[in-house]
Amino acid sequence: MIKFKVLLTINAVLAAVSGIACMVMPDQLLAHYDVSLPPMGLVVYQFWGATLLGLGLLIWLFRDTSDHNLQWKISLSLFITNALCCVMAVRGQYAGANSRGWSMVILFGLFALIYGVLALMKPRKTPLNDEKPG
Repeated sequence: MIKFKVLLTINAVLAAVSGIACMVMPDQLLAHYDVSLPPMGLVVYQFWGATLLGLGLLIWLFRDTSDHNLQWKISLSLFITNALCCVMAVRGQYAGANSRGWSMVILFGLFALIYGVLALMKPRKTPLNDEKPG
């Protein structure tokens, strides 16, 4: 199984780089998916980029945690986030998105699967966390 720190490092870098790209070059990214937006739509897409960058930074800052209860909470949160994004990506595909959109389904689905497996694992008790998850 992939190590928690490695998974979070990969996720953080992908999220941050994607977020920066969404903010800096939204037209070029959307053109890749044959999408064009009006000016306010581009602003909303740039908000999405800022959110992705923030999520990437947050994930990066928590990648070194050794608290197993906190790792479980992070895994559960990122499982839910990626599972919902995967569902939205699938909906987009069935609504008529081009074939490049399947890359988002695969990416979000893969992260959801890995985080889901981690979230199903019971946190180990350590001196740092004597409480139950939740």
